[in-house]
Amino acid sequence: MKKLVGTLAVSILLFANMGDASAHSGGTDRLGGHFRTKDCVYMFHHPTSAVTGKTQGTIVQLITKYNSNKKCTRSLTTKKVMWNTVKYKK
Repeated sequence: MKKLVGTLAVSILLFANMGDASAHSGGTDRLGGHFRTKDCVYMFHHPTSAVTGKTQGTIVQLITKYNSNKKCTRSLTTKKVMWNTVKYKK
């Protein structure tokens, strides 16, 4: 019986804390995205009006201008941007 109660208590604690994990702090720059630090890929979460309707090249220039991560902005190309949430001109 004690073993069952102990197992249940541990299970409840594990499941109760599962929702607390997050990938990052949620901070984004003024364009609505951030760099993934492990590979310097720029990810848009909530693109702002500053990037909507622009060309990919223009958006890369804006990211370079407004993001403070100098290590990642130096090597930024259109291939290192996740475009799936951005409405841009082709």
